[in-house]
Amino acid sequence: MGLLDDKRSAQQQPDEDLWEGLFGEEELEKPSEPTEAASGDKKERRRKHQKREKAPPKDKPPVVKIQKPKQTRVKGKGLAPGQLLILLLLGISIVVAYLVLVSMIRGTLSANHSANGGAVPTSLPGVEATTQTTPRQMPPPPTPTRSLAAIAIATQIPRPMVPTRFDQNIIINPDDIQLRLQRGAEYLNLGAYAEALADFEYAQTLDERNPETYIGIGRANYYLLEWPAAENAFLSAISFNENLPEPYFGIGMLYYLQGRFQEAAKEFDRAAEKNPEFAEAEAWLAIAAARSGDSEEAMAAASRALSLTQESAIVHIARSWAYRVQNPPNIDGAQGDLLYAQKLAPYHLEVLIAMAQFYTDDRPEHIVEAEQLGNYAIQWAKNDLERARALQTLGHTYLAQNRKGDAKKVLTEAAKLTTYEGQVLLGGVVEELNRALEP
Repeated sequence: MGLLDDKRSAQQQPDEDLWEGLFGEEELEKPSEPTEAASGDKKERRRKHQKREKAPPKDKPPVVKIQKPKQTRVKGKGLAPGQLLILLLLGISIVVAYLVLVSMIRGTLSANHSANGGAVPTSLPGVEATTQTTPRQMPPPPTPTRSLAAIAIATQIPRPMVPTRFDQNIIINPDDIQLRLQRGAEYLNLGAYAEALADFEYAQTLDERNPETYIGIGRANYYLLEWPAAENAFLSAISFNENLPEPYFGIGMLYYLQGRFQEAAKEFDRAAEKNPEFAEAEAWLAIAAARSGDSEEAMAAASRALSLTQESAIVHIARSWAYRVQNPPNIDGAQGDLLYAQKLAPYHLEVLIAMAQFYTDDRPEHIVEAEQLGNYAIQWAKNDLERARALQTLGHTYLAQNRKGDAKKVLTEAAKLTTYEGQVLLGGVVEELNRALEP
């Protein structure tokens, strides 16, 4: 036969392992020829008891048996009965242990209840175990070591509501005036004005003649809309050191927001004299001078500010105001400066307010954009003062559109935010609100 016939013949051979699994090992046994004759009775008995025999008769040659594999757990077939029994016993043991533990906890709580005369709540056992057990008596800590918490309790310093990087050092050194001033400045940047005021006032108790403590008090009260207290603090700082530019600048901002533009310009000018590199003071001098009608001073101050820096939005806003009050006004130049300021700081409050005012007063064809800028200013306001200024700007735009109802709504809110002892601090709000109330 050929090679294909040999392969076909080989494929047709039965698999002894398969047949053994299907019919048992007895079907695979092929007994050899007996070597000696056996009696008929013996053969008959062997046929009857063949299934129970464990080994071939002595007079036969041994039969080769294929051992069956042990019954083990097969992947995907579940657990063996022995394993299931072990898991069941383990689960029963866990339940019994849990019940014993609950019983012990309830007994302990009942004893505490009887001793203390209190009521034991009928909540979950786990909750009782964690919330109602009597705390251990811990040994007192060693006296030489003082933790930060112990120092804080001893000095009665409350934990700050707004965390800063100076908190731990102040707990250790509560009377370090520089740490107080630094944390106060950090609080101002974070908008925590009341916390800043507390630190600056504490620093004042440490050194009543330190002008920086009064500058800090003035700045905190400025944002808290305590403007009379802010002005007094700035004046106190000047009395201790008249060469610092910051208190003059602070007073200038107070006067400017009240609409006292000429007085504000004088204070900004003094701040710039104390520090010739103070570009922001020159810029606000230009804005205040422009709004008071002094076009010459406005342009000169704006030019000085731009000579110091051209990467600050406020200096370009300043020159835009100077352009607007020239004779004749340079509206295109003013718009160009405002667009450049917007490029530098697109969401800065001063940029949004200046552009909204410019479009309302000088580019009425962009009145819709002015309204959008006013709404943006409200959204980006960081405190009550900034929100009030944004609301005032939007009210001004509404009045230009003769939308008195909308103007009344936003101007009323601006007035409420800046009212101090019955007086509206923010200049121009009352006048524009009266226009909105006119029939």
